[in-house]
Amino acid sequence: MIPRIAAWTSALTLDAVPDAVAAVARCCLVDTLGVALAGSATAVAGTAQAVAFACGASGNSTVLGTASQLAAPAAAFANGAAAHALDFDDNCYAGVVHGSAVVLPAALAVAEAVDASGADLLTAFIAGSEAEYAVGAAATLSLYDRGWWTTGVLGPIGAAAAAARLLRLDAA
Repeated sequence: MIPRIAAWTSALTLDAVPDAVAAVARCCLVDTLGVALAGSATAVAGTAQAVAFACGASGNSTVLGTASQLAAPAAAFANGAAAHALDFDDNCYAGVVHGSAVVLPAALAVAEAVDASGADLLTAFIAGSEAEYAVGAAATLSLYDRGWWTTGVLGPIGAAAAAARLLRLDAA
């Protein structure tokens, strides 16, 4: 399944995305960004930010709610915590996953690092979300029923797919 997802992700263009899907993705992107900005003021996000600043390298990816930037992995970590801190992040029932709270922080951080366009960010966000949800749908509820936190299992798949799309990695 992963090779098929990698091939699809690397070949996806925004022109190939149905307008209705792009519209929903834009809503999820804006909603998650708003939730993350609000969440960036919470104690848990503050702890994640402190860890990111202590362990992360300098870079040009924004840590939401601050005037600072870090390397993409550290910014994505801090922003992911902020996106989930208030538990208002979106949910997809394909695998029961809070998808955007993991995919968007990674995509946004990498997009800033590579100076990607808004269209490239949206395409990567869609690719990552679809990858995450495809694996979630294939797993049905088996992960959740066995006690796994599905956002933690499926989210990194989507985040990696979004980052790979922005980095223009091929399927290999």
